[in-house]
Amino acid sequence: MPATIVVNALWGDSGKGKIAAFIALKEKASFSVRAGTGTNAGHSIYFEDDTEIRTRQLPCGWLPRDTLLRVGSGVAVDPEIFLAEVEKYGLTSRTRVDFRCPIITPEYREREKRDTHLANTVGSVCSGTGVAQAEFVMRRARQARDLPELSEFLTDLPLEINSACSQGEHVVIECSQGTHLSLALSEDYPCCTSDNCTSVAAADDVGLNWQHIREVVLVVKASPSRVGTGPLPFEMRPEDEDERGIAEYGVATGRRRRKASEISWEHLKTSVMLNGPTQIALTFCDHFDTTVTGIRNEGDLSTSVKDLIDKVQEETGVPVTLVETGKFFGDIIQLNRA
Repeated sequence: MPATIVVNALWGDSGKGKIAAFIALKEKASFSVRAGTGTNAGHSIYFEDDTEIRTRQLPCGWLPRDTLLRVGSGVAVDPEIFLAEVEKYGLTSRTRVDFRCPIITPEYREREKRDTHLANTVGSVCSGTGVAQAEFVMRRARQARDLPELSEFLTDLPLEINSACSQGEHVVIECSQGTHLSLALSEDYPCCTSDNCTSVAAADDVGLNWQHIREVVLVVKASPSRVGTGPLPFEMRPEDEDERGIAEYGVATGRRRRKASEISWEHLKTSVMLNGPTQIALTFCDHFDTTVTGIRNEGDLSTSVKDLIDKVQEETGVPVTLVETGKFFGDIIQLNRA
C-alpha cells in the first residue's frame, strides 16, 4: 500500500508542499499528485541558492527528475495558472491533469470578486474555485477535456496511480488548505473553503483506492495561522508578531496571516480523529522558538521544541517524525523514532 497523503491539521499555511516534496524526494516517488479544491491556496519552497518554487495549481514534489506531476479530478483547474506554472518550471513533459477536472474561468473569478458575502464574511481569496466547484455540482462546468489548450496534458489519473501502487511504486498526494477549513466538517461555517480538506477527501479528489494508503502525514504548525475570517484560538497581536519577526504573508494573495501563540489541542485532537495520521510533521518550529532557526540536527533542538514534540505525541498518540526549523528546504530534520 505505497501511497502517502500529506494533510494539514488546522487552518492551512503549514508547509504541506515542502513536506510533500521532501517525502517525494526521499521515497523517489513515481507520482506527486495535487488534491484539494483548486487554486485558492498556494504552496512554496525556498532554497539556499535563492531559487524557489511557488505554485497554486501544481504539486511541489518534482525534485526527483523521474517523478511525474498530476492534478486530481476533484481539483478545479485554472488553465492560465496551470499553463504558466508548467512553462515557468519547464514541466511540460512530466505534468498532466485528469481529463475530468472542472475548469475555472475568468467569469468565475469575477463572480467571486463581486460577491460581498465571499469577500467580507468568508474572507475568500476569490480565485473562482468555489464557483467552479458549484457549477461542477450543478453539472454546468466545463472539464479539462473540453479545452483545446489542455489537450496535450490530459490523463486518466485514477488508472495511473492505482496501477502504480499495485506495482509497488510510491505516490505522494499533496493536499491544500486545512482540516478545520473543511466545508462539511468545520464548526466555523461559512468561514471555510468549498470542499473538505481531510486525508479521505484527498484520496477521493484523486481517485485513489483506500487500500493503497500506506501513510498519512499530518502537518502540524507549531505556531498556527489563519487567513481571512473565522476564530483563531490564542491569536497574537500583529505587534507581537513583528517584534518576534515571525509575520507571514499568503502565497496566493499576499495577505497577512493571523497567527496564534500556541496550538489548540482540542482542534488538533479532532484533526487526528478525522484524518487517522500515522505520523506527524511539526513545522514552523522557528516561529515557536526562534533560537532553533536553521537547526538541522535533532540533538541541537532547544528544550522548548523538544518539549513541544513530546506534548504533541502525548496529546495525539502519533509519532512526530519530521521537524521543520526554517524557511529553506534543507531545514527539515527526520527524527530517529525507532
